[in-house]
Amino acid sequence: MPYIPMDENKDLELLLKNLQEGLKNHSIKELNEALVVAINNKYDKKADIDNVLLLVSKKYEISIKTLLSTHGRGKTQEAKQIAYCLLHINLGLSIRYIAKRVFFNWPSSVMIGVKRYKFANPKIKHDAEFLETYNNLQEKLMMYLSTKIV
Repeated sequence: MPYIPMDENKDLELLLKNLQEGLKNHSIKELNEALVVAINNKYDKKADIDNVLLLVSKKYEISIKTLLSTHGRGKTQEAKQIAYCLLHINLGLSIRYIAKRVFFNWPSSVMIGVKRYKFANPKIKHDAEFLETYNNLQEKLMMYLSTKIV
């Protein structure tokens, strides 16, 4: 059995006690969702998310409300997929976080958008246009993030 320092041992005991208390009053699903919210709030990137949504909505000439709408077809759907990619690949947000906290939809929708980017074939005109748009917006996002850090 590995050696655990006394302070870490007490922290572990406290964690297990708190989990036990939490499970007495809440379901496993409720406790898990509370943990996800607590963890995500620690790494809040609201300003960065808002910037991505603004960049994409300007590029596609749609409102942010339309971009965040549940049902999107045509250019709105493509705009959503670009936003999914920027948020996941460039900001490092999880697919679940993007789905539940930004777009309020199913994670499978976000996954489809990310897969579109990952498996895009630049020899196909529609995919090449998608990649070009993504690269242009990615460049603008990187400029924003670099000025924000400085």
